[in-house]
Amino acid sequence: MASAFTGPLSRWFAGAADPARLRPGIEAWREDLRGAVADKIRAQLAWDEGAAFALTTDLGDSGWMALRLFAFYSERSDLEWPDTVPPLLELDANWRAAADGKFAKTLYGQLLACRGWLPGDFPVTLRVPLPDGESAELGSVGGLVDQLRWLNQRTFQADAEAIAAWRTAAAPAGGELLQAARRGYAALWQVAELALQHRLPVLVREV
Repeated sequence: MASAFTGPLSRWFAGAADPARLRPGIEAWREDLRGAVADKIRAQLAWDEGAAFALTTDLGDSGWMALRLFAFYSERSDLEWPDTVPPLLELDANWRAAADGKFAKTLYGQLLACRGWLPGDFPVTLRVPLPDGESAELGSVGGLVDQLRWLNQRTFQADAEAIAAWRTAAAPAGGELLQAARRGYAALWQVAELALQHRLPVLVREV
């Protein structure tokens, strides 16, 4: 099961605690990150850790895995598509081989490799420790929105009303790939659009 969040990172990592107590630490983490990247990226890594807006949405039991697997196979007409979502993406041999190659030559590099996206629009991804010490691949919110838009244009070709309806679609563990991918797409698209609007980070958590 996975959920997607957009909002101040202090609210994400605080859980039931007071986010204001974590804010200085999150801002210090951000400054360390800004000091380690190129000037063009550094200028974009700014957001309001005191913002009131935040949203968490459920991608279903298999929606997050299905979305990434669907995006991966959408570019590989030479491969036979799986019918269902595997318990782990690493159990799909084609996915595993592509991951070992760091998803080279794909339109969807940030969608496939990342589980976090920071405000801005840059093509590279960053392997960094998060404020809680866990390492993650991070991209940009602008990059995520672009790649989700491309995926819809090249595959689903769905309008906004249809995508919104997918947010209630079932995405059970081991379920049908296309339906679960639609659920994952709708939930992540909602969060990504709002993150772009409010200039806030996005994180996905798997449990």
